[in-house]
Amino acid sequence: MNKSTKKVVLEELRRNIPGRNVRIILAVSLLLLVFIGLYSRREKISSFFDKNNNKDQTAYVKVETIVSNKTIQLSIVQNMSIEAVNRVNLLPRVTGRLDKLHVKRGDSVKTGQILATLEHTQQNAQIEAAVANLASSVADAERAKAEMMNAKTNLDRYERLVKEGFSTQQQYDSIATTYFSAKANYNASLAKQRQLSSELNRTRSTRGDYIITSPLNGIVLNDYSLAPGAMISPSTPVMDIADLTQLKATLKIPESKIFIVQEGMFVTLTFDALPKKEFKAKVTKIDQYVDPDTRTSNVEIALNNKDTEMILRPGMFGQASIIEEEKKNAIVVPESAIHERENDFYVWVVINDKAVLRTVKTGIKQNSDVQITEGLKPGEKVIIFGGNNLKNGDSVKIQNQ
Repeated sequence: MNKSTKKVVLEELRRNIPGRNVRIILAVSLLLLVFIGLYSRREKISSFFDKNNNKDQTAYVKVETIVSNKTIQLSIVQNMSIEAVNRVNLLPRVTGRLDKLHVKRGDSVKTGQILATLEHTQQNAQIEAAVANLASSVADAERAKAEMMNAKTNLDRYERLVKEGFSTQQQYDSIATTYFSAKANYNASLAKQRQLSSELNRTRSTRGDYIITSPLNGIVLNDYSLAPGAMISPSTPVMDIADLTQLKATLKIPESKIFIVQEGMFVTLTFDALPKKEFKAKVTKIDQYVDPDTRTSNVEIALNNKDTEMILRPGMFGQASIIEEEKKNAIVVPESAIHERENDFYVWVVINDKAVLRTVKTGIKQNSDVQITEGLKPGEKVIIFGGNNLKNGDSVKIQNQ
């Protein structure tokens, strides 16, 4: 009986039966309609699963024998791309014309190795001039030192002569003046030497701005195809260097799952380019902030690429799985064995070559496997293929080949 028919019946009862008996009759009618609805649902389920004729046809099925020693996991799975922990995009400190690229894309480099140079002829000339000036200053200081030492020797001699009465105080004072003048000249020459040495260091440092070196051990990921003679500036990238031994990725974990993730937890990584391999990473950082737009927090994971024989590369796309829940010694069946009807789950169990319908409760789902928490026990044979058109009690023949 459909909804429109039920409505007409109730309306007719209300119009044709006057008085206080109307409410009683309406209540009885409603109970009758509920009973009819429940009976109709039972008939539908029965017609879906039970035999509707006495004809006994044998169905060929594939089965799996239930065991209880499997492990199944519920995981948080995120797409991600890996990147180098240490990666530097090198820019020149000054504007100038590119003189030479000493390495190219794919080359290995060491810390301090020269990667590129800008034209620095003028800086070389300045350094040569500074070196010459410093050398001259050093020579002047040596001469001034010799003059001071001679003056000191002469001063000491006159001091003895005055004490012995062989020289006058006036002569001694004249020699002392000569000594102190030589000493002041020597000190001045030392100060000039220090000044010129500082100027040389500054000039060399300035020339260093025209020489680009590697700040780390790594690989040249990009040389930007620059050619000698190109004009470059502090905004022009010259070289992209990365240390490939340490890699990382950033996951966006939903707010509802963030307290499941802890620093130090292992994460399983798989990559589209390496479908048969799994790699292990660790959670190294969890942001103490939830993005109000996405309701997620950033979680950083890292791995040592040396453990993978350096097979991974920055930019590779894959999936990261963090175990949320794990059940050991579980009963697990393929998803193909489970049938759903009106929010209930069922499996077909083979008993004495007959298909027997069994209600089950499910737990964790992992890929195509589903945990069964109630309804099955070890040793039973569950139909995993060929059970879609079965009726309760149908004869079956196991054909697993």
